[in-house]
Amino acid sequence: MPSQPSRYARRKPSKGASGSRRWLSVAVVAAVVVVVLIAVVRGLGPSSSAKPETATPVPASVMRELAGIPLATWNAVGAKSAVPPVMVSALKPVAKPTFLYIGAEFCPFCAAERWSMITALARFGSLQKLSYIGSSATDVYPNTPTFSFYGSTYTSPVLDLQAVETTTNVPQGSGYQPLQTPTAAQQALLSKYDNTPYFQSSGNIPFVLIGGTYAWQGASFDPKLLAGAKQAAIAAQLAAGTSPAAQAILANANVMTAAICAVNGGKPGGVCSSAGVKAGAAVLPTTVK
Repeated sequence: MPSQPSRYARRKPSKGASGSRRWLSVAVVAAVVVVVLIAVVRGLGPSSSAKPETATPVPASVMRELAGIPLATWNAVGAKSAVPPVMVSALKPVAKPTFLYIGAEFCPFCAAERWSMITALARFGSLQKLSYIGSSATDVYPNTPTFSFYGSTYTSPVLDLQAVETTTNVPQGSGYQPLQTPTAAQQALLSKYDNTPYFQSSGNIPFVLIGGTYAWQGASFDPKLLAGAKQAAIAAQLAAGTSPAAQAILANANVMTAAICAVNGGKPGGVCSSAGVKAGAAVLPTTVK
């Protein structure tokens, strides 16, 4: 469109013709703007990674339950039956280490792992703008109730979160609709530890790496513990910590919390010195695999 007025100008049209063409140009531009706006509203814009309309923001009441688990509950659960990480490098505490997660919204194992990740992360900072989702309806453990990190924010003085949801739970071709692409650095870390002596498989998600030291691949507990429940109902069980799902979520979160404390130098002290986190620390490996 920018070339159109100059071409008309070179031809020096009559005053009346110039006015008509000006109005035509304005009308065309207006029509293009309307089309673009409609495409954006419908999620049909230039990005192929638009969030599916099925995503629902997590209510503030549920966020409070995820972040407000009593210390007594954490301590009572401890680290019973928790899955330890693999130690992939020597421990070198830093002031603000990175918690890297790479997963996908369709993945039922990611669905389970996010529960432990979210409750652990909430002990070090504030998570905002999570969404309700379910895992794929056609994969194993269909429709596992969970959350998506896509579009979320995390603020913490002692921890940095890098969360990547590579696809949605919406089928596309032989896979799922793409959502986010790991950076070159994130992909390099995943490739470094994938299908190696650290993890005897290839391409498994979720992948979690805390402070470049402690890594998990796959779910830390069975997703079937969450089957048939709503997110709000599961979150409501966490304060008591007595249901099988709550115990699995919190035990593994205590281990993740202990890993974060190890890589950030033990901050905050009230969390890192608690009995539940000490139980989690006892599960952490002390030698590099």
